Amino acid sequence: MLMVKVKRIMVYIHALMLSIILFGCADIDLKSSTLINENESGSVKLQIIYDDFISSKLKKDIIDHEWAKENNYLFNKYLKKNINVEEITYDFKNIKELEQKINSSGLATMTYSKRIIMGENTYTIDLKFNKLVIDNLIKNNTDDYEKINGYIKNVKFTNEVKVPGIVVKSNATGDIDENTKEWTYKLSQIDEDTAIVLSY
Repeated sequence: MLMVKVKRIMVYIHALMLSIILFGCADIDLKSSTLINENESGSVKLQIIYDDFISSKLKKDIIDHEWAKENNYLFNKYLKKNINVEEITYDFKNIKELEQKINSSGLATMTYSKRIIMGENTYTIDLKFNKLVIDNLIKNNTDDYEKINGYIKNVKFTNEVKVPGIVVKSNATGDIDENTKEWTYKLSQIDEDTAIVLSY
């Protein structure tokens, strides 16, 4: 059921991308923010950020409200410095629940583990994207894959993770502070080896 709804969103995004290619330049970015609290509860927020050109081509929101509600996501839409932001937020009770939610999507695989190192609890999160599933969603939901793919590959995806302890190891592309790391890619850079690794 989740994959069917994700496919619907992908179809809409691809139709939008095709209109952008045909009618002019525009700006669209994806951002994911994860907050983990000390008791392992937290929230994940996914944002689709786009300019007025894209907004003028839309007949409805990019994110399917019914899909968001069915999957316990809170939908929000607002303007920030004249840029449109659509976001969904998912609150989780513990990291195992988050792990199950991500793994059930098929778009990524997450593992979470805890070890004692030098008398300290060390938590590790490892998330790996499923490039094959992502590519198939694109290919199976558009009649003009080459045109769409040419635009999509340049879309920027930023993933930010904030944890309750000091990060001791990560493969982040940017440091916000000792508790918060950031990964930024163009979608074309995500492949079978792309992973988010974080220990705290």
